Amino acid sequence: MIDKSKRFIREVFPIEGVEHMKGLRLEFDSMAEMITTRCQEIPDKIHCYYYDEVITYRQTNERSNKIGNYLKEKGVVKGDIVSIMILNSPDVWYTTFGAQKLGAIAGGVNYMLKGPEIAYVLEDSKPKVAFVCSEFMAEFARGYQMSAHKPIVVEVETGIPHDTDIAQTTLKAIMDTYPADECLVPQSPDDPFLLLYSSGTTGMPKGILLSNKGEFSICKDMASMGANIAEDVMMILLPMFHTNPLCVWTYPYSYQGISFVIRRIFSPDEFWPSCTRYGVTIVMGVPAMYQYIVNSVDPSTIEMDKVKLRYAFSGAAPMPLDIVQSFKDKFGVRVIDGYGLTEVCGVSTSGYGTPENWAAVGTAYASQEIEIMDDDNNILPYGEKGEICMKGDAVMIGYLNKPEATAETVKDGWLHTGDMGWMDEQGFLYISGRKKEMINRGGENIYPREIEIPLEKHPKILEVAVIGAPDTALGERVRACIALNPGESMTAQEVKDYLSDKIAKYKVPEFVEFVAELPKNPSGKVLKQDLKKMYSD
Repeated sequence: MIDKSKRFIREVFPIEGVEHMKGLRLEFDSMAEMITTRCQEIPDKIHCYYYDEVITYRQTNERSNKIGNYLKEKGVVKGDIVSIMILNSPDVWYTTFGAQKLGAIAGGVNYMLKGPEIAYVLEDSKPKVAFVCSEFMAEFARGYQMSAHKPIVVEVETGIPHDTDIAQTTLKAIMDTYPADECLVPQSPDDPFLLLYSSGTTGMPKGILLSNKGEFSICKDMASMGANIAEDVMMILLPMFHTNPLCVWTYPYSYQGISFVIRRIFSPDEFWPSCTRYGVTIVMGVPAMYQYIVNSVDPSTIEMDKVKLRYAFSGAAPMPLDIVQSFKDKFGVRVIDGYGLTEVCGVSTSGYGTPENWAAVGTAYASQEIEIMDDDNNILPYGEKGEICMKGDAVMIGYLNKPEATAETVKDGWLHTGDMGWMDEQGFLYISGRKKEMINRGGENIYPREIEIPLEKHPKILEVAVIGAPDTALGERVRACIALNPGESMTAQEVKDYLSDKIAKYKVPEFVEFVAELPKNPSGKVLKQDLKKMYSD
């Protein structure tokens, strides 16, 4: 038996005693009910700053209802999927919440995907309606034409020209036409409310179904930490098709009635001006973002008397100590590491409220159990490396249409992450690598088969193996090792050009190595660990 008595227990505050939660309803059956209720309780509180636009909680609710009433007219009902492929903006919230008010499942679609990848998502999830930004219409149309499933398409107009005509209407037309009458329908805590896609071991992405109950556990965990005040302003920088901006921040901080700033994309030059303009107190980034800020921003150019930033959180990849130290030295703010994955509503550990421990990614959230297990699902002693496993309400319902993959990942209630690590006696978690082959590039999960499959179809290529290349800023980059057919020649740029319309840009290998043959074991399996050693420098 593992002695848990020495584990550090982060202080937990009764939510009803947290000052800014007083007078607010605390229990809900669904995230849609929570959002609707908050918007009614604090209608005039600022929900979001979006450049020059200021949006109240009331306006969020009204605009979400317009979307919900449009979807209801189109026959969307509880359990249906509504896809959302929108660049960071409050429109992501309106479409997401509007679908969820009907009990439908909001399906975030990575806007960096290419046509074939989009076609797969459409056929796998079969959405009734898809909201698509003008920026992504051309690529979405490619996937739409390739797919046997044809959802109703709504264009979210942003002034970017394209030549497609698949949209039936626009978001603006819906906002101008449909009523803001409340459209919330009763739902259950066990119902799915969100579908987010992650990479798949076979090369096909896996749709991860998350429950109202799971997300509510994150909301309560974060509120009970006592980290926030009523005046907090949280800035969203990461893409809003990701679990982090949605599950880790949007719902938990809306639960607490906190205000947000939404930026379309991350820009080091805009970071501090945005912080000072809106009074930002909390940000979330990945190591590469903080590194860019440290390297490109001169502290003397910042109006430090206007800086209110209290917490800078990081995730997606282990935070290099030198970046943590440099950010604190230059700007006076500690970067707090954490760990999570989409299958557990985005977050499981945090360094907030714990003794300072730069090497670890914090300790477990109150509602989650975390243990290190061996290949036989036995819990390992402190200090021994094994697979990081989690248990709690936040664990996903399962992978959409993939019962075997679900059973392989969730065993006896324990979610097996595929990440390797160890735990000390205080319960601090340390990440040591991957059990599976997945590559983590700045928070984007990439499975080698996603890249190997299209490359294997190239007539010049005999065989290919894709591996991760360690990188201090992004965690890993992508390296393709290619053996060509006899007599053929090829350049790295040819490989990248070939992949450009087949996979998302972030998956395209940054390093391409040509080899005479790939190392294999006696049974013919490619030895990727040997390739990693070969290119370790």
